[in-house]
Amino acid sequence: MKSAILHIGYPKTATKWFQNEFYPKVRNIYAVKREELFNRLVFSDIFSFSPVAFQSWLAQEAATNRVVVCDEILVGGLDIGFGGGEFVELMSHRLNDVFPDAQVVIFIRNQHQVLASAYSHYVMSGGTYSPSRFLGIKPMFRKPFMGYHLFNPKLFDYDKLINHYITLYGTLNVHIFLYEDFAENPVQFIELFCKTLQIDIPENLSLKRVNVRLSYIALQMQRFLNRFTLGNTPFKQYFMNIPSLYPIARDLPFAIDRYFRLPSFTFSGKIQSWIELRYGESNKNLARWIDRDRLKRWGYPL
Repeated sequence: MKSAILHIGYPKTATKWFQNEFYPKVRNIYAVKREELFNRLVFSDIFSFSPVAFQSWLAQEAATNRVVVCDEILVGGLDIGFGGGEFVELMSHRLNDVFPDAQVVIFIRNQHQVLASAYSHYVMSGGTYSPSRFLGIKPMFRKPFMGYHLFNPKLFDYDKLINHYITLYGTLNVHIFLYEDFAENPVQFIELFCKTLQIDIPENLSLKRVNVRLSYIALQMQRFLNRFTLGNTPFKQYFMNIPSLYPIARDLPFAIDRYFRLPSFTFSGKIQSWIELRYGESNKNLARWIDRDRLKRWGYPL
């Protein structure tokens, strides 16, 4: 049987599309459902997690099919940062314990776009922090431990995570893809993707985008409304919780964007400059695995 495929993200690189649309249509694979992954691996406490038990369960469920694990939670979160990287390391070692011979899939996206999408996601989940507070440019707390679980921009130092997984699995077993290549020509990309992982090209794929980023005006409206509802994130500031308001706060901004066809939200020039300085060195290190001209073409800070 072929080795398992571990598609670990990043967030905002079409992972949900692969999880819900792509892998379920590939022949002869068993895609682990998110609920099972959460219960058996991701959020199983350190005293309960058992690689042997997970392997035994998979042997029964997957039978002779090739196992696929696809979830962006494995490299951290958007609403929360899972500390200083310990969660990311823990997930990598749990995966390695269960799947020691796997093929690892890592999608990356230029930090200007991926962080703007991450912030948009945070506000859509009920967040109220400004971009500078969300990104940690303007610290929320004096004591480090008080902001320990806030969003952590270090998650997007791609070279560090890639190198970590290469250490665990070897260079030949870690496959790095650019989200921009997929977005530019999905059909051509899927052909190369399937050839690389030695899987059949699925039929009748829908290439419709799963997530759409709000405009600046719609995002600010939702951010204001979020101050009157708890929403779906604990990291925010709000005046009161009106439970029935949250669905409205989610739907109204989308309705405005659909009606006025406003451009997607982007960061201010000041934050864009911070991103250029913050990730330039990390992206230069990507040249070990990805051609520098490709990164430059897609606007990666260098």
